Amino acid sequence: MNIALDVMGGDNAPQEIVAGAVDAARIYGVTVSLVGPPDVIAAELAQYSTAGLRLPIIPAKQIIEMGEKPVQAVRNKPESGIVIGSKMVRRGEAQAFVTAGNTGAALTTGILHVGRVSGIVRPALITPFPTQKGLCVILDVGANANTRPENMQQFGIMGSIYAQHILGVDNPRVRVLSNGEETGKGSRLIIDAYQLLAQTPGLNFQGNVESIEVMTGIADVVVTDGFTGNVFIKTAEGVAQMLQAIMREELKRGPVTTMGAFLAQSGLRRVRGRLDDSQYGGAVLLGLRGPIIVTHGRSKANAIRHAIRIAKQAIEQDLTQRVQEGVSGSMALSIAEFGKDAQLMTPVQKEPALYSV
Repeated sequence: MNIALDVMGGDNAPQEIVAGAVDAARIYGVTVSLVGPPDVIAAELAQYSTAGLRLPIIPAKQIIEMGEKPVQAVRNKPESGIVIGSKMVRRGEAQAFVTAGNTGAALTTGILHVGRVSGIVRPALITPFPTQKGLCVILDVGANANTRPENMQQFGIMGSIYAQHILGVDNPRVRVLSNGEETGKGSRLIIDAYQLLAQTPGLNFQGNVESIEVMTGIADVVVTDGFTGNVFIKTAEGVAQMLQAIMREELKRGPVTTMGAFLAQSGLRRVRGRLDDSQYGGAVLLGLRGPIIVTHGRSKANAIRHAIRIAKQAIEQDLTQRVQEGVSGSMALSIAEFGKDAQLMTPVQKEPALYSV
């Protein structure tokens, strides 16, 4: 098993990226191909004991920066780690690709060089999200700011497959993010997506979910458009960081609270662990013909290690093939149940003004 890793992607490259790769190669026993400038990578590897670890260096001369326009950057920098890593997946030289770099560039090169699963109109970024009952998954969290109802129907199918085979959830509960629980609440996009999801064969769709209810664990899969999903995730991250900062500040305010914090430190560590997103590994770009995992730009070694773990799981569970089968199976059942004129899963001929920017 070979997983390609963009060494120069992210705010903490290359130090934390290489450190995470070394940990992953040692713990999971996988080959991690380090894609980037060979001299830089060799200097970082020299700091670790890597005997017996499979950490080949794949030269990449260029770097796509975070602020670059994705399509232009991918075209102008064919020797970048993001492009080379994606091409390795396409050629079968690697079974997955991991990056903490430019998300838009990862999406662009994934579509251009890895290619979409047959029947998938738009790939989606899916990420685990902590709830009071464990984890749910949310998609899309940033790949598609401009989304149609049939895209969200496919998100529901892909999210259900991911929750079942990666998180081990039997018959995942799928809900669509809206501003109310009641049927008919939400924008035209949400209402139309609700109708398609409700009619999708084999999908355990249970209606709308409000953002405040996501944290209760009422859903295993939360479906939304990429713009809303990205705002939701970043807002939740900000709230979690704020609460942790306030707790640290208040617990150090006086001797009594400091002593209380000392006595409760084991419980506080568990709370911090449940809110620590580095263990989730990043977002998987579902709908491509090979797994691409995009982790946070601020990722450190632990997050990189877990991103490689997620890539390993996706390969072992043959996630790409399961998505292909799930989409094809739902399409066949839809046609059988609703007839050849069914709108479910049909290709879009023209984007209506309602969903265009």
